[in-house]
Amino acid sequence: MKILCSISTYKRYDTTLPLALFSIANQTRKPDKLVIFDDNEDAIDLRENQLYSYIFQILAEKKIDWEVIYGQRKGQHYNHQFANKMGYDWVWRMDDDTVAEQNVLETLCSYIEGDIGAIGGSIITPPIFGKFNSTGRIEDITTEPNVQWGYIYEKKDVEHLHCSFLYRAGIADYNLNLSRVAHREETLFSYELFQKGYRNLIVPNCITWHLKNKDGGIRSDNLKKDELYEHDERIFKNHIEFRDKTIVVLDCGMGDHIVFKKVLHDIKNPVVFSCYPEIIPGRSITEARLLFGDLSKYNVYTKMDQWNWKNSLESAFRKMYIQ
Repeated sequence: MKILCSISTYKRYDTTLPLALFSIANQTRKPDKLVIFDDNEDAIDLRENQLYSYIFQILAEKKIDWEVIYGQRKGQHYNHQFANKMGYDWVWRMDDDTVAEQNVLETLCSYIEGDIGAIGGSIITPPIFGKFNSTGRIEDITTEPNVQWGYIYEKKDVEHLHCSFLYRAGIADYNLNLSRVAHREETLFSYELFQKGYRNLIVPNCITWHLKNKDGGIRSDNLKKDELYEHDERIFKNHIEFRDKTIVVLDCGMGDHIVFKKVLHDIKNPVVFSCYPEIIPGRSITEARLLFGDLSKYNVYTKMDQWNWKNSLESAFRKMYIQ
């Protein structure tokens, strides 16, 4: 089992990023690799900074492979999606303002089993409020605090996770049509794991400190943040509106539609968006883009390439929408 630790950073060279990296180096269960996605406009070579050179030497001494990748500066969801597809079994996503206690990764790994999609612990931001008796259901997200914001005393199944967690790679996709502030990106991602039939867990004795600071992070920029948040929230709400349905997007050729006809009757509660409604009746692809944003995760050929697919197109459609 190979585990990648992924951290995306922006404007936190001199604040919390070193603390986050030290906390990764000091884990009792080491990740197999650490990848740092540097999204800064004026990125520096961290190896030439004395503090970071020490951190990198410590990582190497502890047999943790590390790499710095310069990001596209489109938001952390692009970086996390890159990590999601790097070929590891599991990815531990960290924020650049989080500090994990030494046992976090080991504790998260101890809950891995066949049907687990993602595992998270407490993500506590000072001042500390104790425990939240929240449901963790997606339908309650606007009316309750996130359960991970407080101390967790027992294992619990939830529908979505927040900020930092360990997840099974290559199953769900980050929505790349979210804006640069990437509002709701981890919620949408973890909820997709739940929709695909995997369990999301919150677990006790697993604390990550969230040291928010207004002087760093993508959301600190003087952007039109209200408009960006509204854009992302609209995409989120549209996904949630269809939460009991199977969204089918056939942004593909006529022959693909014909093949898909053999699959459609086996799909649970489908809502179809198609290019050829005379073959597969459905709503328009334009509407799908307006509702859900990025449609790349519905491209069957992209999925077949990711899976190194050797079987039929029909079986690929079945893997996407049924299995």
